[in-house]
Amino acid sequence: MMNLNSTLKIGVARTKEGSNLTKSITIYIDNLPYQVDEEDNLLSNVLSQKLNLPYFCWHPSMGSVGACRQCAVTQYMDENDSRGRVIMSCMTPVVDGMRIGLSDDSSSEFREQVVSAMMTNHPHDCPVCAEGGECHLQDMTVMTGHSARSYQGTKRTFTNQYLGELVGHEMNRCITCYRCVRFYKDYAGGEDFGVYGSKNQVYFGRQSDGALESEFSGNLVEVCPTGVFTNKVFSSHYTRKWDLQSSPSICAHCSIGCNTSIGERYGSVRRVTNRFNADINGYFLCDRGRYGLGFVNGNQRVTQAKGISQASSEQLKSLDVQKALAHFRGKKFIGIGSARASLETNAYLKVIVGDAAFSCGFTEEYMALSSLHLAHVKQFENASIKEVEQSDFVLIVGEDITQTSPRLSLAVRQALRNKSFEKAKAIGIPKWQDDAVRTCGGKELTPLYSLNSVETKLDKVSKKVFRQTPQRIMHLIQALSQMLDLKLLEKPEQSGELFAQLSEEEQLLLAVLCKDLIAAKAPLIVSGWSLSMPELIASITKLMQKTSALLNNTSANEATTSSAVRLKCTVLPPEVNTIGLISLLDSSTLSIEGVISALENDDCDGLIVVENALEGLSLQQKEKLKQAAKLLIVLDHSHHIFAEQADILLPVATVSESSGCYVNYQGEIQQFHQSCLPKLPIMESWRWLTYFDGLINKASSKPFTNRIQALTNLRVSLSDSFQQFDLSALEQGTGVIARETKRASGRTAKTANLSVHEPKSTEVKEGKFKFSMEGKPGTADAEIPFVWAPGWNSNQAVTQFQQQVGGELEEKISRLFIDLSSLNDIPMKNNVSNNSPKPIKSADEAAPRPSEKISTTVLTKTPWYRGEWQSNLNPEFTLLHTENTCTVSPKVALAKVWSHGQLLKFTFSHLTCFARIVIDNHRENKNYLIDENIICLDCTEYTKHVEHDSIELALASPDEEKQFVLANESRFAVAKINKEEVLRRLQERDQYIPIRLHAGGLNDA
Repeated sequence: MMNLNSTLKIGVARTKEGSNLTKSITIYIDNLPYQVDEEDNLLSNVLSQKLNLPYFCWHPSMGSVGACRQCAVTQYMDENDSRGRVIMSCMTPVVDGMRIGLSDDSSSEFREQVVSAMMTNHPHDCPVCAEGGECHLQDMTVMTGHSARSYQGTKRTFTNQYLGELVGHEMNRCITCYRCVRFYKDYAGGEDFGVYGSKNQVYFGRQSDGALESEFSGNLVEVCPTGVFTNKVFSSHYTRKWDLQSSPSICAHCSIGCNTSIGERYGSVRRVTNRFNADINGYFLCDRGRYGLGFVNGNQRVTQAKGISQASSEQLKSLDVQKALAHFRGKKFIGIGSARASLETNAYLKVIVGDAAFSCGFTEEYMALSSLHLAHVKQFENASIKEVEQSDFVLIVGEDITQTSPRLSLAVRQALRNKSFEKAKAIGIPKWQDDAVRTCGGKELTPLYSLNSVETKLDKVSKKVFRQTPQRIMHLIQALSQMLDLKLLEKPEQSGELFAQLSEEEQLLLAVLCKDLIAAKAPLIVSGWSLSMPELIASITKLMQKTSALLNNTSANEATTSSAVRLKCTVLPPEVNTIGLISLLDSSTLSIEGVISALENDDCDGLIVVENALEGLSLQQKEKLKQAAKLLIVLDHSHHIFAEQADILLPVATVSESSGCYVNYQGEIQQFHQSCLPKLPIMESWRWLTYFDGLINKASSKPFTNRIQALTNLRVSLSDSFQQFDLSALEQGTGVIARETKRASGRTAKTANLSVHEPKSTEVKEGKFKFSMEGKPGTADAEIPFVWAPGWNSNQAVTQFQQQVGGELEEKISRLFIDLSSLNDIPMKNNVSNNSPKPIKSADEAAPRPSEKISTTVLTKTPWYRGEWQSNLNPEFTLLHTENTCTVSPKVALAKVWSHGQLLKFTFSHLTCFARIVIDNHRENKNYLIDENIICLDCTEYTKHVEHDSIELALASPDEEKQFVLANESRFAVAKINKEEVLRRLQERDQYIPIRLHAGGLNDA
């Protein structure tokens, strides 16, 4: 029998409590028994027991391919076997009674030799490598005991590529683990990145230099176990991991609500990394979430108040603000909230101005969308990311999720593999055997149907694509609902007038779609607000009712998500806190049209706009709003048209400088925590609002100024006012949690260039996250600021804090959902004046008949990097947009006598823009069912889809083309200058010892 006495660590058998083991069996590791999951591989089970075993190519989300040979262990036949054989644990299933050795001589020596071979050509540039101090290769080298370099020859070298403004490339550090290409191509569906070469000359990159096209390219930085791919933005203003103060936060750039960790140093945000949440984002984050927060350091930030007389030119004091606002005592103001402001800020604003003077900044159209969205989620819960990945049928209607909600599109891509998993399981191939599953599944995918007005990245993996005008898409959905309602799937021709009016191709599409839908056990329907069509949301709700009733043999009125068949739907709102904002709306809430009417009729004295650029309004609406407001007070963090023209402008903190809550698309309330303190007079919006509380709208307001000294006080007060949410439940967790890793101890002072003495740590009056390395590790709490464990300095350390690798965190905080069912229905129109817009038509009334003449329709296609106002402020994102383009069908090009590459001039009622013509030959393909004139516009200007009668189209003149080229060059030049200026300013500020002020109010010192 093998001699374990010299190698065994003294310990006891570990049986995990609370772990979700599908089927538990017992294996013996170094002669100790462990309970493990029979359906997972040996490596994952070993790591789940918190044992150290090195690996490179394996990843919990991507499975095993056995490329690196690093995770070797020794397997023994029985307790009498003293020799055993070396196996790769990532490629080995577990069986009951299995015996393996981790610390025996044979496997230990094998692992050390593997690392030694990998380090043969590695440049050993740790002091200058961006991964230094959080490098998985460093961790694994130490873990294997490799310490001496044996190769004395010339090292292999590569030429690095330009991969865009976001991701850097240092190919010489590569150890050929294949993680990057497996994620980029196989997992995320990217097509412009691959592996090239042979033998030991293997190259990972593009065929030629150029920006990576995938909206998930930034994950290469975290997926790569070495420093081959680096965060280019972080590298330009670099600091080591142990010098970062980190805090748990929420991505503020779409409604998914991905969990992030924000790292700052010297008061400036340095980087954003993914924060594991098994229910939402898992291990991956889209590039908008990773890089979009760069605007907080930008030149467009509002850093000084405007319109307030200051006693001192250097400081704005509380007394100055009180004197300025005293003129408005008893005045009536309308308050406009925002879907990017925190839940607390919006609720507080509504309390201050009163119910009848509160607006969410929505037009009548968006108010109707809100009403129908709320009615929908009351009956059908939105599917989580995990539930999306488990779907066996997906129907996407009117939403390009690859651009609006990229993380959801990544989940849909994983759902497409479920067909392969089922096929592999039938012949005994486990799910984690990635290469074998892909070989077995071939090109067979879960059925995905895309009904969209624009081309999407998911079209290539869709079973059927229907690309048409929004009205035609809605008509098809209504015909589908009627078919399901009448249960005439076998004889669709009897489904009535709607079906009869469809073309032959459309009828065939519905027949195939219905067949796959009825056969599904976990179907999913996805839609959203992108087309700005309330009627489409109503049609989706009706389709859900009919489908659920048919699949579960119930009536449509009884159909809910509690039915037997797991029918799920996801309707995506546009912004991070749209659902939180909707929860505050009621029958008295004003639309933008209602606000303009009240201002024009002198029903109020002024307007307060909080964190809302109102970018969705037309220029005419913006002008009306500005002209009608006698007094305009704006609270925002960045300059925009309303901030520039405000009578009083107050600088507010961004998501990185404040704490609060966002409500994601599922209705889950999630906390974000302050990463760095704002430099006064910048304060959180709710702190500024305390100066208005009890001052304005005095008759209708119930001030609680005396009680609001901290965010905790505000939450308690708001919980009493708004019964649908209990924010006091968020105050979980005890003790002090460090924002900085303990590895900071023992090093020199951070400001050693100025003084060997460290400045005093920032003190905050509330919150469990302290600006210090003192306190319990953040990983002891579910809201982890950073991941670190002894021997695990890279982001792979998260496996040490999961119940089971890839599963929940060991100390997971309970999910808190807003009670949407308790809310009253929001009226679909506000009767604020005789000039109110026409009421929204019902879904049936709004649907055009195929016989009606539909003119050319212009649709807006917005890339992921310009899909959200805050992230669009980043110069790096500006540089990603080469030039404006408009995609047209050959039919339109022929009719208009246009050629590919010509410049087209668009004259809207409110703006003029130019775009380069791109002819899409796929639009002639009958699979796309295009029989209408559609132009898809991708430009830097904001445009909604409009019809032909409100737009003029003409080819640009030679002078206009010259101006277009010059304007494009100027846009690039300005973006580069802004990028360099921001970096220069931040680096200059680093040279001074930061003096941090206490948060909580203006500086009266």
